[in-house]
This record gives sequence, C-alpha cells and structure tokens, in this order.
Amino acid sequence: MPRQNSSTPTYLYHTSGQARVYLDGRYFYLGEHGSPASYAKFYALLATYTANGNRMPSDAEIDVADAPITVRCLTAEFREHAKTKYANNKTQRGRFNNLCTLLDDEYADVPIDQFGPRKLAEIRELLVATKNKRGRNNTRRYINEQIRSIIKVFRFGVSREVVDPSIVVALDTLEPLAYGQTKARESDPVTPVDIESVRLTAKFLSPQIKAMVRIQAATGMRPSEVCVMRPIDIEKRPDGVWVYRPAKHKTAHRGKKKEVPLVGDAKRALKPFLNRPDEEFFFKPVEASEWHLQQRRENRKTPMNQGDRPGYSKSSRSGTRKPREYQERYNKDSYRRAIERAAKQAQTDHWHPYQLRHTAASVIREALGIEAAQAMLGHSRAAMTEHYAKQSLDRAIEAAKVAPKI
Repeated sequence: MPRQNSSTPTYLYHTSGQARVYLDGRYFYLGEHGSPASYAKFYALLATYTANGNRMPSDAEIDVADAPITVRCLTAEFREHAKTKYANNKTQRGRFNNLCTLLDDEYADVPIDQFGPRKLAEIRELLVATKNKRGRNNTRRYINEQIRSIIKVFRFGVSREVVDPSIVVALDTLEPLAYGQTKARESDPVTPVDIESVRLTAKFLSPQIKAMVRIQAATGMRPSEVCVMRPIDIEKRPDGVWVYRPAKHKTAHRGKKKEVPLVGDAKRALKPFLNRPDEEFFFKPVEASEWHLQQRRENRKTPMNQGDRPGYSKSSRSGTRKPREYQERYNKDSYRRAIERAAKQAQTDHWHPYQLRHTAASVIREALGIEAAQAMLGHSRAAMTEHYAKQSLDRAIEAAKVAPKI
C-alpha cells in the first residue's frame, strides 16, 4: 500500500541549500536551510496558509529568501512556541494569541528592525482608548501588563536569533504608565466581602458551589485552587489535619510547593464529596446542574401532566435533542458566574470569589497578625528554605482554625 502524503506542511531541504515548504501546489523558498530567518518565514507562511483555509493568496511571493523578517514572522513563530509553553494554561495561551493578533493587525508587514518604542507606545495608546467586553476602558495596570507581554514576545525573538538584542533594550526604555499621569482608568480595589452577603448568597447556591465557598472562606485559597481539588491531592495526617497540595497553582512554574491546611469548616464542607476516585475532581458542574433541575421540579406548581415537562419537547420526543456537555470541573470564571447569579437572586451586594481570599486574610491578620496571614495565603520569597516552609505550614494550620465560617 503506498504511503499517504502528510497533510501538514513541513520544513524541507532543497539541493540548492535553501529551505522550502510546499503549500497549495507551490514551493516557497525561505533562504538558507537551518537559519533562524528561514524558520521565522516558514511559520509566517504557514500562518497565512492556515488563516486562508489551507490556501495561499495567488499573488504570494514564491521566493522570500531575501525578504526582511517582519513582525508577522515573529508573531507566527511565537504562536507555535506558545502551544508548547502554555499547553496547560489556556488563559495565557489565549492572551498571547490575542496580543500577536494585535501586533499583526497594526504592524504585520513592518520589518522587525523598524519596530521601536514609538510603535510600542502607539499600541499602548490604542489599548488606553479600547474598551473591554464589559464596555469599560482598560485599566492602567492591565495595559502595563500587556505591554510587558509584548516585550516578552520580542525577547523570545532574541532567543530565536531573529530579533537584535538592541531592539528589546530599546523597547524596555518605554516607561510604564504611572499613577496619576495617564488617562487610563485605575483598577477598582479588591475589598473583603461582607460575610452576611456571603451567607445570603449561599441560600441560592448548589451544594457544590456552596462547599467551594465555605472551603475558600476557611482557607483563603485562590478560586482556581479550589476548582482543581481532588482526593489524590489531600493528605490526611494522624493529628486530624488534612493538608491539600494543589497540583496546579500560581507559583508552581517557579518550583514552589503550596500546602493548604483543611480544618474545621473546610473539612466539614469537603466530607460529602469524598466518595470520588483519586484523580477525579470534587466539584462538578453536571452535578450542580442536576441539583438545580431537581429543585425546579420540587418547586413546580403546574401538575406534571400539564405544561412543559421532561421528555415532552419535540426534540426530546424525536430523539434529536443533544445532551448538554459539561466541563469536568469548574474554572475560576464559571465559579464566579455561579456566585454572581446567586447573589442576584439573593438581592444582596454583588461580589466575586477572590474577595473571599481578602476576607480570610483580614480576619486572620486581625486575630493572629501579619505573619499568620502570610503563611495562610502562601505568600513567600523565592529563597524560602525547607525549614521556613515547614514553619509556614504550622502557622497556617493555626490560622485556619480562626478563619471565617459561612
């Protein structure tokens, strides 16, 4: 049986010493085989090919060996790099892809050596004037973070030998937007949430979300850390303290370990969900949805043989209705939305999960001091020793015993 041709364009060698790629029935020549510039041009052509539905523009140049390396070449190669670097971080991968799209929209065909601080400042001004999905202007802090990330893209180009180091040095000279010296909006400060508002909201939460709220209030964890809890990540110590070591957390990429003690209300909230396989997540959206449907059925006033009822819709009867698909766990956004809906039902103040972390920190600091709050929240320095980490866990256990309860 003859070997089938690969559908994925590949970087090829030509006897002339050039690199080339076969796209849409034509060979495109990229320059010296194995050179950094040829790889950058390969990824740029591949991006154009993919964006056009696996077709190349009819007027596309076949020989780009002498063409300059443009911003498009850099962003295309960075996108490929991001697929691996941020394989387990969808948020970061999406953020950098959006930044690459912004660079392409504004300066795709600009040679790399012509992109300097002035053009970076123009992008910054565009971000200042742009509104987010909620219709609000971007904040100063967000804009500064985006600009630092764009410089990181160019720094990657230096490591790939397609950007001169002097370009990054020049881009670094653009000073960040300073407080009180820009039209950019300031971020709203994150404040502790009133426990009474949390209690009112909890009445409208599913058992899954309510348990997550109780655990977060009792431990001060980040929302994302509560979402990924699994039985395998919890150690049950002989002294009755459970220690949660999240497999994923904010500083894991720096080689840091996080240990969260679960005592008191945190343990009580988690116990109903312990009957899980070791690697299965505790809190599942599908179970919360089933609970809400059950509540609606129990509170139904119309008799079951009248009106809308399960299995009565046309799509249900014909078998064409597709079952709803659920994620295997909550993420920080779905967790936040569930709380926002419940707070609206409770007619109480709007609040979000991250405020629980601030509430826990405030209560613990008031009761035991700043060091206990630091240990509880997992704030540390890179040079922390193993002895200091053990001491932090002991202080965190002490702090957990006085954390707020819902």
